[in-house]
Amino acid sequence: MNDGPLWKGRFGSAPDATLLALTSSLSTDIALLPYDAAATKAHARALAAAGLLDEDAVEAVETELDRLVSEWERGELVPAPADEDVHSLVERELTRRLGEVGRRIHAGRSRNDLVATDLRLWCRDHARLTASDAAALVSTLSSLAAEHADTLMPGYTHLQRAQPVTLGFHLLAHAHALWRDVERFDAAAARAAEECPLGAGALAGSTLGIDPHIAAGILGFARPFANAMDAVADRDFALDLVYACCTCGLHLSRLAEEIVLWSSAEFAFLHLAEQWSTGSSMMPQKRNPDIAELVRARAGAGIGDLAALAAVFKGLPLAYDRDLQEDKAPVFAAVARTRGGLTGLRLALAAADFDATALAGAAGEGG
Repeated sequence: MNDGPLWKGRFGSAPDATLLALTSSLSTDIALLPYDAAATKAHARALAAAGLLDEDAVEAVETELDRLVSEWERGELVPAPADEDVHSLVERELTRRLGEVGRRIHAGRSRNDLVATDLRLWCRDHARLTASDAAALVSTLSSLAAEHADTLMPGYTHLQRAQPVTLGFHLLAHAHALWRDVERFDAAAARAAEECPLGAGALAGSTLGIDPHIAAGILGFARPFANAMDAVADRDFALDLVYACCTCGLHLSRLAEEIVLWSSAEFAFLHLAEQWSTGSSMMPQKRNPDIAELVRARAGAGIGDLAALAAVFKGLPLAYDRDLQEDKAPVFAAVARTRGGLTGLRLALAAADFDATALAGAAGEGG
């Protein structure tokens, strides 16, 4: 069994426990486990094509990886103290379960090309999921716009009544902005799926004759890497996704701000459903638009995620640096926050009531 870090070979003593605690990323990158398993399966197939694994060994690896992912999904997978990251955990478990076959699976690859591959796969899938969430909110706004195509309301500049418009026209303005977000998420997914880093090794490939086209095809990438050094260092695709999340968060904050304003007694354009409002124990007459307020506030964290991720990459020498361990937390947080905001506002708006009388009355009063 592997009882130490993957890199322990040249060291005569074990690393300090505090060092291990400070450098471990497992609590964050465990989210990559299904992708690490998929990349390992693809690598096993590439090793087999190069004559380095037989079919029985490949099938055994695939079976254990499926079992490993299932155990993780059920909450039954227990990491060991020496598991620095998800890659260490997977390799240790394969070695424990399959012995020599498990040890051989790491031939011709590095954690550098493996983590780049895992993160690309995660970004590809979650960009697509976020695009779907954004499209769902666009659909809700479009349905409300069709319902209120003739509902008059004031249009604003400087938050002052400017010209009469319809509620449908106003809602579609938000829908158009969010549709651009759908396109950004689609573009981020495509960028993540462009090149497969698997086979790039630590920075310069390997001499084992492994064909990188095999893993790229299995994993659904457009092509294998063009330059091994760039492949392990590139995180542009992650920046693209977090930028898309940041921009979407800004659009959500504008929509959320109008929900807050319109649901106030001063505007009274919109009434949130009780299940999408909160109250006050001291002031029971109040119905608070907390979901909109939180979405509005969380746009700030999205800006922070983009700045944090860009700062990780700034000035890094080629090819891989441990700084890149810090890339996943802002990516994961940005996507989770954006998907939550998209879903929350979609459901709140779908259950809301617009007051056509109040809207038309305000339009008629003009400036």
